[in-house]
Amino acid sequence: METKVTPTEVVDRSELLTKLHNQNKHWLSEINFLNDEVRFMTDLLDKFFTSLIKDEHVNRIQLIKMQLISIGFIRNNIRQDILRHQVNIEEKINNVSNKSEDFLALEDERMADEVADVSKSFKGIKREIFNITSILLHKRHLA
Repeated sequence: METKVTPTEVVDRSELLTKLHNQNKHWLSEINFLNDEVRFMTDLLDKFFTSLIKDEHVNRIQLIKMQLISIGFIRNNIRQDILRHQVNIEEKINNVSNKSEDFLALEDERMADEVADVSKSFKGIKREIFNITSILLHKRHLA
């Protein structure tokens, strides 16, 4: 027996897929911007902090640099997932995919969680860099 799809269901699915597609584009933009921020923070640490820091902060800076490298790897993985998800959504929009809307919605939730987690981790790293900057500026002002 064939299930009939009502026009309302078609509109609802179309709206859902459009929403998923737009969210995915936003996440891709956010992840690409994160790459720019990571690169900036890494350059900042390499070019400015290395010459200013004393031995007491070297380990802290090295730890932050390792965390930035880790964030970079995670970001690359998330970016690939987002691109794959984007293709899945586009295929569904064009009716060339057999993936269900429910599957795409679940994947969408996973992407949202991953982007939120990497953003939260990066904010913690930035906070560390700002704290070290504050310490260095305070010591420089006292000198």
